[in-house]
Amino acid sequence: MGEPDPYFLALDPGLHTGWALWDQDGKFLEMGTTNSYEELHDKLDELPPTIKVVIIEEFQLWYHKARKQAGSKMPAPRAIGQIETFARHWGATIVKQRSDIKPIAERMTGVSTKGKPKIQTHVLDAYNHGEYYLIKNGIKQIRI
Repeated sequence: MGEPDPYFLALDPGLHTGWALWDQDGKFLEMGTTNSYEELHDKLDELPPTIKVVIIEEFQLWYHKARKQAGSKMPAPRAIGQIETFARHWGATIVKQRSDIKPIAERMTGVSTKGKPKIQTHVLDAYNHGEYYLIKNGIKQIRI
């Protein structure tokens, strides 16, 4: 009997995209980070079509951040497009969660990004988005 098939996929999209996987019962399987659009595509392409729920941190250009992002190539929406294409191919439900759930999710999981280098936060954000979804939907219990 091998490793359970992934059923839930959570992602923190961008040029560096954090990802995390759970099985149908909410058992955590693995997580990681891709560091380019090509790596993201390859990672999504290697995942099995058993994934039926894809949880994505929603991108929204906030007015107070618009000036800072002027001239940006908008990596998050570009990554989201790739993710949504694969999700539709798998027949998965796409769930978008706002970025402002982060403090609540960190309290629920006990996993914080505080003090971590920015490059390491994407995978933890993906994990927290997935756990938040699973807890909120009664698939898992809060650990702390």
